Amino acid sequence: MRKLTVLALFLGLAAVAAMVARQDAAGVAAALVAMGAGILLLPLAYAPHFLLAGVSWRLLFRRGRAAGFWATMGALWMGLSVETLLPVASIGGEVVKARVVMRSGVSGADATASVVVDKTVQAVSLILWGLVGVAALAWVGGGRAVMNTALSGIALLTAGVAGFIVVQRVGMFGILARVVGKATALADRPRLAGSADGLDAAIGALYRRPGPIVAAGILRLAASVALTAEILLAAYLMGHPLRPWDALILQSLTSLLRGATFVVPNGWGVQEGGYLVLGGVIGLSPELMLAVSLATRARDLLVSAPGLLAWQLVEGRSLWRRR
Repeated sequence: MRKLTVLALFLGLAAVAAMVARQDAAGVAAALVAMGAGILLLPLAYAPHFLLAGVSWRLLFRRGRAAGFWATMGALWMGLSVETLLPVASIGGEVVKARVVMRSGVSGADATASVVVDKTVQAVSLILWGLVGVAALAWVGGGRAVMNTALSGIALLTAGVAGFIVVQRVGMFGILARVVGKATALADRPRLAGSADGLDAAIGALYRRPGPIVAAGILRLAASVALTAEILLAAYLMGHPLRPWDALILQSLTSLLRGATFVVPNGWGVQEGGYLVLGGVIGLSPELMLAVSLATRARDLLVSAPGLLAWQLVEGRSLWRRR
């Protein structure tokens, strides 16, 4: 899996370079230069999305077992930073979230269960967000081929998410632990099975409280809507204001595309290609679309580089204490 994600990263970066070279590279550069110091405002536009995502995740702990607010936000920041800057696909960031939140005293079962259910909530909200984008595209009279492709992707994603929920409810970790234990002849099979059963129990307890899960899904959907502000601000600073529904279409359907190609780290190449195709459908220039996409990449770096450093400090401090 690691080799595949590294290969996908290099191919994605190469695709971005090819797209910029094929279009008016000078025009893309001019749009980015026009932003000037305004690019430093993009993290502020991103902040509501981040805050809503953190509050959503915090709802997905068993009652009385959640980490503190700032501990949760810190774990989310570090997890997103790893997912953004390292070739680990989307699952790597979730592992880091669980590891970091455990440092604040949350049990391994509760931390992992919250991350598993949070990932499920993200997927369900992505489906709903994609449907919103398709509806908006139909409203502006967008291309039927793009809408049909998006609906096909939504149908496949829905089937996958439904299957993921089913295996969670039947105790997938306990089953997997027993299969692995037998296949590898592990000496400590009872302990492995016990830990897995505890995790399955923690996940089951979360699903028995549908209220917080529904609330978390609503917050995740709101977080997706809030992220359109970043596109609107970037285009405005470049001197090419967008209509709100244009930003909504770009954000929702590109997010859907990135979700379907999760193996590509941070959606490199996927996001840019999505922006070009969707921009062409709604009448936006390729240069502007590439410039907006690269501006959000700059925001990624501004937010995630400190987060990656913070994660290294947390892990290093933990290693030092153990030694």
